[in-house]
Amino acid sequence: MTALSAAVFVLLLGAAACLLPARGATHAGIGILSQVVATALVWATVTPILAGGTPVVGELAWAYPVGALRVRLDALGAFFLAWSLPMTLLGSVYAVGYLRPHFTSKRHLGVHYALLNLTALSFVLVYTADHALIFLLGWETAALAAWLLVIWDYTNQKVRFAGFNYLVSTHIGLIFLVAAFMILYTHSGSWDLSSFGRWLRDNAGSERNLVFLLLVTSFGLKSAFFPFHSWLPRAHAAAPAHVSALMSGVIHKAGLYALVRFVFLIGKPDEWMGWFLIGFSVLSAVVGALYTVGQRDLKRLLGYSSTENVGIAGIGFGVGCLGLSWGNASLVAIGFAGGLLHVLNHAFFKCQLFYAAGAVYQATHTVDMERLGGLSGLMPWTALSFILGGVAIAALPPLNGFTSEFVIYSGLFTDAPVGVWAKVALGAAGALLAFVGAVSALSITRAFGVVFLGVPRDRSVTPPAEVSRWMLVPMGVHAVGVIVLGVIPLLGFKLVQGSTVIALESLSKPTFSALKQIADTLMWIGAISGALVLSIELLLWVRSRAVSSKLAASHLTWGCGYGAPTPRMQYTGSSFSSDFSARFRAVVLTLRRRKAPAGYFPTESYLITDCVDAVERRLFSVIGHGDASAADLSKRLREDDPRVAFAAALIGIVVIAGVLVLMSGPLR
Repeated sequence: MTALSAAVFVLLLGAAACLLPARGATHAGIGILSQVVATALVWATVTPILAGGTPVVGELAWAYPVGALRVRLDALGAFFLAWSLPMTLLGSVYAVGYLRPHFTSKRHLGVHYALLNLTALSFVLVYTADHALIFLLGWETAALAAWLLVIWDYTNQKVRFAGFNYLVSTHIGLIFLVAAFMILYTHSGSWDLSSFGRWLRDNAGSERNLVFLLLVTSFGLKSAFFPFHSWLPRAHAAAPAHVSALMSGVIHKAGLYALVRFVFLIGKPDEWMGWFLIGFSVLSAVVGALYTVGQRDLKRLLGYSSTENVGIAGIGFGVGCLGLSWGNASLVAIGFAGGLLHVLNHAFFKCQLFYAAGAVYQATHTVDMERLGGLSGLMPWTALSFILGGVAIAALPPLNGFTSEFVIYSGLFTDAPVGVWAKVALGAAGALLAFVGAVSALSITRAFGVVFLGVPRDRSVTPPAEVSRWMLVPMGVHAVGVIVLGVIPLLGFKLVQGSTVIALESLSKPTFSALKQIADTLMWIGAISGALVLSIELLLWVRSRAVSSKLAASHLTWGCGYGAPTPRMQYTGSSFSSDFSARFRAVVLTLRRRKAPAGYFPTESYLITDCVDAVERRLFSVIGHGDASAADLSKRLREDDPRVAFAAALIGIVVIAGVLVLMSGPLR
């Protein structure tokens, strides 16, 4: 715990130093250096725990009613800490290249790097907390730091609105979390999470069910599950690319951590909780995937895919919950290992995709896919990074997205001795997960094809060039992680093994046999598919060398008019997915703005299609109707009349008196 305390001190000291007057490069150096030291200190603590060591505990005495502030780092918290701080560090390195135009401006870059330090600090607090106050402190630190990072370009009204939307959503989630903690404190008499766990394990019933629903709502808002996701695409589109990457890949993973932590505290959840998590997660995965297909903003597309992928991880956690309620060790191991492995894999490939999207924005000053095209020749490393992340997010071998989804599929199509209808329901969830994978492959093919292939669609877009090494290096590190965790999946299984042991503690006969069989199968799949990819690359290289060695150049004899293609001869993003979107128009709403050509020589005509969020649109509609209704009611009641105020007060007194009478009698 001494090393963790030192890490907290270093991050705070670095954040304070970043606020001192200095050049932008100095602020960046201080922030990165402090994060390097903190990451090394954290790794020194988490490595022994992940290797099978005992949890690290600590305590700080505090006055009543808080009591002793306890911290405890076990295998689950160590798993999340092991990659959260390094990825935040990579985001800070990427920010040097992304924000370089501001290094010579009047902007105080130190504030930005101080907020990145506070984000890393919040992970240490949340993942080590064994006390509700520490947990809430870390939770709120992450929320406020992320909000301030999102509104970097605060002079833009759309950015401010996106930040406000995120801030409101995350604090609505905080209200649900505090409500759950208050119920748990009332019954347990302590703020310790371990005390919460003892009460949850010993008191199954309606109150525990209520606490579970409150917690799932809070964590769903934090992690952007559908229908609590509306803040996410706006925030990702508005934030700098490294902030979007950290929010999607790292920050909102705290919600998934908290979900797993409290499931472990419950010990043996009710069966309906597992089914609820699976249904809730399948809905999130399906709707999130559908919304990726119609987006024209590249960062909004990646934002909706985060809703899809937290749903996939949630399916794994739901399978683990069913295993706990049925006492089936194989399902417990497969479900939680698959879900946690997908959390790790998603962090790698999603950060990589956002970094590639940020490189596109810095080079072209737009992420509107309808204006882009032909970037692969001018930005080859960015294109390679994007396609690697795209193959991974589509769950295709040999990259890491395939491994975690394969584990989750193994849990859904289980041979465990469960009821027929349970197998039918799990099989249906597996079929929907397969549909999600197909839609994800479609959306990423559309995005890569439209942005990086073909020819530029809008000549007014700045001619791009490859971005700086400060931005390419983080992309390269994530690409290595995506490849290694796919080809050698045993590394990922080693990281989640300790967390799976915690999940199996409540069972009398814990076993890893099913998980070991899956790991062995994945090792063979990774080796074979990796060798196949390398063989194809080698053949292509040999062919290219053979062609280039010929003396005579080769040309097309007849190009069918495609020898010099123009933007009018290739698909747009909207036309690429129009047929698919039309089949799901009830879910995916598409707005069209057009100006039809008029006259013999029309001067201007256009057709602009945009996919809008149905939940957000409906929410704003309800708010608008509510505001109009309140204004109308206010006019009718004549609120300036004192008789209205007197009548309202009298009605309130009568209602309060009635509630008190009922509580002393029938409701007591």
